[in-house]
This record gives sequence, C-alpha cells and structure tokens, in this order.
Amino acid sequence: MSPSKNWLNQIKGEVRHDELLSKHTSLRVGGPADLFIIPRDRKDLQTLFKHRGDTPLFILGEGTNLIMSDQGFRGIVISIQDQFKSIEPPVFFKNAKGEEGAVVTVGAAAKMSYLVKYLAKYSLTGMENLVGIPGSLGGALIMNAGADGTEIGEVVRSVTRVNAQGDLEILKKDDLKFEYRKTTFPTEGGIIVEAELELKKGEHAKIQEIIDSHLSRRRNKQPLTMPNSGSVFKNPEGDAAGRLIEEAGLKGYSVGDAGVSIKHANFIVNKGAARASEVIEVIEHVKATVKQKTGIELETEVIIVGER
Repeated sequence: MSPSKNWLNQIKGEVRHDELLSKHTSLRVGGPADLFIIPRDRKDLQTLFKHRGDTPLFILGEGTNLIMSDQGFRGIVISIQDQFKSIEPPVFFKNAKGEEGAVVTVGAAAKMSYLVKYLAKYSLTGMENLVGIPGSLGGALIMNAGADGTEIGEVVRSVTRVNAQGDLEILKKDDLKFEYRKTTFPTEGGIIVEAELELKKGEHAKIQEIIDSHLSRRRNKQPLTMPNSGSVFKNPEGDAAGRLIEEAGLKGYSVGDAGVSIKHANFIVNKGAARASEVIEVIEHVKATVKQKTGIELETEVIIVGER
C-alpha cells in the first residue's frame, strides 16, 4: 500500500509509518499499521477521504471495544485525538410544554466518561447511565452504546460527518437508524466529527447520585486495573452474557496471557503480553462452551480488525 507522496503531503497532521497499534488500544494488542494518521482538522479528513482511493481504512477512537490483529492493518488507520474533543457550552431552551432542556455540541473524540460528568454540572439528564462506558463519543455513536436501559441514540439530535467521498454532511436523527449496539447511516463509510445532543433539565443531586452509583459499581465489578476491551459479548435477549459465561465455569479460563476476568466474566483481560490470537482463541472457546451448555450462541460486541 503506497499512497502518492503528494497525497500525504497535503495532510497537516501527523503521518506515521508502521505504527504499533498495541500502543493505541485498551487491550494492548495489535501489530503495525501501514499508515497511522492523526488529522489536525476536518480539512485533513476531507483530503484523506477524497484521495485514499481503494486503500483500506479503519477509524480508531479511544481503542476500546476492538481487537487489533497481531499482523496489524494493511492500510490507513485514522486516529482522531485532541483536535476533536471540544464540548461547547449548552444552549438552553424551553419546549412548547414549558419544559427546559439544552442542546450540546460535542466533538467525536470526547471521552464518554468526561462528557457525562460535564453534562451533570449543568443538571442535564439523559446520559448519566452511560458514565461507565469506555471510549469516545464517536465510537459510542457508531455502536449505539448503551447501559441500564439507556442508549446514546436517544439523545442524538444530529451528527456531522465527513462522508466516504470527502464531503461534510449533517445528518438529522431521522436520517439514522438506532438498533441494539448498532447504528445504520444512510451511506457507508466516512467519519463522525461531532454531534448535537439534546437533553432535558433534571435535578443535579439525583443525576450525581446515579453517576456515583454507576462508577462505584464499575470499580467493584469490572477489571479496571487490567488492560481490557470492555464487554466482549452482547447480552442475549432477557439474559446477561456475563452470567452465562460464569455459570459455564469459564471465569479465569486463559490462553497464554489472555483470560476471562475473574471479576466479570464478560471481560477478557491482558495479563501481561497477550497476543490478539490468544484473545480470539479465548473468545471462540467461550462461545463454543456456552453454546454446548446452554444452546445459546453468544454474539461478540467487540470488533476484530485486520488479518488473522
């Protein structure tokens, strides 16, 4: 893969060759990317999409919810960072019923945990259940991230993205289809740069109580001190993947340095120098064992990227 030199020279941000992706994923696995680009602004993104041709491309946010192959990625990895983390002050309004709310414009690279706490300062309710979700807003929007009966799609007003042709477009909520752990866009490809979120005014004390409760539960029940990708499997309807895995006796099951967390069975942790191949082997064993014992076929929530 060798984009023209002139094409790369138009990028004002960073362009790195053979960058190890293990440095950029929460699970700390992954081989090198041919090109690793940190765009400076939207214009960089537009240039990239207009000129990349058929070069494979992957968009990397905070590096959660994914497993990067040991062989890396034969193409371009885009990493949106500080330039896309801005959160604008809320614009308050009252609807026809006299109810107060606000619209907040947020960059796609903003961390979910920080965003939820920021909104709480203004007593804005609607996202407090999502405080424990790792990663960035952009990633949360792509997968319609959710927790405890709340999904990010519920508060979306619009999404601004650079589409696959390199054009900037604004998509309204009605243009998007939000499903369980999936968001469908009118066309494939492109990259989210920001979103407008619409939230209601609530009681600050109640919002903060919910946030504190979620964070406490997360600290007690999730393996936050070890590298992990977040929840590995989607919850089957009416059940919990973690419960099924635990009842199958798989807590602590390991291949090399990759293992099912003893703290929460729906997490796979890197105990030292795990390889992506070991993580995938653990995933396949868990799926097969749960299917054999319960008849339920678990579906992965994490994305596996690159050559196996």
